[in-house]
Amino acid sequence: MEKANRKANRWIATAAEEIRQIQGRWGFKSNRQFSAFLKVDPRTLSKLRHLDGTLSLESIHKIFNRLYCFRCLIFSGKQLVEEEQRLKDAMFRIVRSVEILPDDLADIVREGLESQM
Repeated sequence: MEKANRKANRWIATAAEEIRQIQGRWGFKSNRQFSAFLKVDPRTLSKLRHLDGTLSLESIHKIFNRLYCFRCLIFSGKQLVEEEQRLKDAMFRIVRSVEILPDDLADIVREGLESQM
């Protein structure tokens, strides 16, 4: 169980930081405002402050789906396109933090990249 909690802590910490940055970019000063905008239970966002594994990855997917859909309510034009990429990048960083590539697989990737050079 300890190992599972550490794993959860890593991705929750990443998700918390990503969502904190998005909340700031989008101009929301409080979790209450942000959760009302996203139509998400405020307790869900408050779980980001606790790295105890109580937040589900499914909840993060739900939040990011709504962020992606609602981005056009905050941004337009070039900023809309830029925010779309930021959201994709943020979600990718969260997904990457859920499972770190084992050393033997990382070596295979490294060798593959080196052979391309």
